Amino acid sequence: MDTFLPDTRLAQVVSVYEFDHELRNRVGSILSIIETAFRFFIGHRLGMINTFAHREPYILGAVRQEGPDSLTEPTAAYREWLSEYDRLEGRARGDFVTHFREKYGPHLPIWVATEVMSFGALTKLYGLMRQSDQEIIAARFQIRTADGRGDRGALNNWLNNLRNVRNICAHYGRLWNRTFDVLIDAPGRAREDADDLLASLVRKDVNNRLYGVLIIMRYLLLSIAPGRADVVDLVDFIEERADSVGFDIGKLGFPDKWRGNPIWSKCFMLDHEPMLAANLLDRASCMTAAEAREALTSAQPTEVDCAQTSTQTDRAMKAAQRALLRAYLKYGVVIEIQLGKTKYYPTFQFRDGKIIDALAEINRKLSSSCDGVSSVGVAKALLDWWQTPHPDLPSGEGGRTGSPLDLLNSVCEKDFAVKIDEVNATGSFSVST
Repeated sequence: MDTFLPDTRLAQVVSVYEFDHELRNRVGSILSIIETAFRFFIGHRLGMINTFAHREPYILGAVRQEGPDSLTEPTAAYREWLSEYDRLEGRARGDFVTHFREKYGPHLPIWVATEVMSFGALTKLYGLMRQSDQEIIAARFQIRTADGRGDRGALNNWLNNLRNVRNICAHYGRLWNRTFDVLIDAPGRAREDADDLLASLVRKDVNNRLYGVLIIMRYLLLSIAPGRADVVDLVDFIEERADSVGFDIGKLGFPDKWRGNPIWSKCFMLDHEPMLAANLLDRASCMTAAEAREALTSAQPTEVDCAQTSTQTDRAMKAAQRALLRAYLKYGVVIEIQLGKTKYYPTFQFRDGKIIDALAEINRKLSSSCDGVSSVGVAKALLDWWQTPHPDLPSGEGGRTGSPLDLLNSVCEKDFAVKIDEVNATGSFSVST
């Protein structure tokens, strides 16, 4: 630190210091947007499952069993996380904290808990969530494995990396020309496709440098706030200062021809449908395709003349369940939400081992009017109709206006169909374009 290159001037040192100060402030500001978004999405996802999901390791799936005869117990990672979180919750202050403690008791519900935990605790909580929930959040941001599922490992790594960068910014550490301790993982899809937007993260001279951090920040922000170009403005600032201050932008991990990546265009947009699909999954309890098929216990296997073994019977039943779900999809009677390569089905559509007949008929009728609408758009329109209160339907709990779904869950199918026809409830169906 006491050695300077020949002809180094104090003005150059000051220029680098001022550049790093501005860089740190701008990176920190963008990180706050990303952090706030993940507080919401993690809290919202878990809150749909249980008000205190973070305090229920069995709900999170953060449990283990030593042997077949032993009881399941929380994992060591969960116990360590809960101890850290309890300290944070115990120190939490503010009017909103007081309000929720008065309403829910000594502990905070998950959507408030995410507001009082550190970014590090939030990152660890994501890693403790059920694999399926982690994958849904990763797929929401189009961070995908090679086979199209949400790459939860890559997202967990990104959050840990951003937590490290945030701490550097908060403690006034040097950011420019730094080699970071946490290497950035490239998602599985980017590892397989050299033309992927994130393919440069595979490079060892990128995944531990500032450019790697900037590209994942840009990628996340494209889903969080598509119209914001904060990261693009920041790389423009870095490029301009590299010329005026006199440093090699390549030392920050910027690869050759980095401007050729369309992600650095202010006009670039990601497909908005994965975010829309993930929003739908947050609105209704859903089953995967495998779970939906298994729930179709009313499926009728093809009859055969000869006796079958239990294995053959089981295979015939599974084939019948697959065929029944395909038939539901063919005739447009079931709501299907596809996120990445995974397909989900709202559970309220099924009862007694099959789809609810009255619901199926309405889904068929409404979906037939959605010509030219994407599958996610159709799913949204149908879910909107089922969940939106209708002024002419009977009131629900507490006197609130009931929705078609409320009615379906409170009366028999025959009475449901009669009431829907009586008030022409399907006339309120609309499709957003």
